[in-house]
Amino acid sequence: MTRSFTRDQVDADLVDALVGLARLAPRAGNTQGIEFLVLESSQVDDYWNTTFNEKNRDDFPWPNLFNVPVLILIWVDPKRYVERYSEGDKRRSGLGKGTSAWQTPYWWVDGGMAAMTILMGAESRGLSALFFGLFDHEQNVKAKFGVPQRFKSIGAIALGYATDEQRRSKSLDRPKRELDEVLHRGRWSS
Repeated sequence: MTRSFTRDQVDADLVDALVGLARLAPRAGNTQGIEFLVLESSQVDDYWNTTFNEKNRDDFPWPNLFNVPVLILIWVDPKRYVERYSEGDKRRSGLGKGTSAWQTPYWWVDGGMAAMTILMGAESRGLSALFFGLFDHEQNVKAKFGVPQRFKSIGAIALGYATDEQRRSKSLDRPKRELDEVLHRGRWSS
């Protein structure tokens, strides 16, 4: 994940190609419940002005993140999932009764797959990217950019070109669990 970007622009066709790939990522029931908001140039500045005040920017450890030329915001519509699972071929699942019927809300899973598709596509095309959440800024972002209330944010992807110097995240110092600690074959072992 890149946190320091140059101001170099990303070709709009490349951005469209990445969103096109994400559109084809797996979706439960082939539900068409994921949409993307692409922000470029001054719209990116509008995003940062909506989510970061001046004090937050002064204290922010990655100031070159604000240079990023493209943001892709991923949105899911849980209502579309409920509607899809109300259709004849899915009705028996019981998931068409409402969002509370979903033990695993697949709109989050599918949105994560769409995000990962963009991240991997960006990497394979020589771009740098960072996935981050909107957290308590979701309502302000919806209002600023006209996103309908029924949509829920998966997060945003900053997309561009990395600077030569990257400040390491302290999270990288956390040890990763060994493969034998996370891999279970045939039966869960302690």
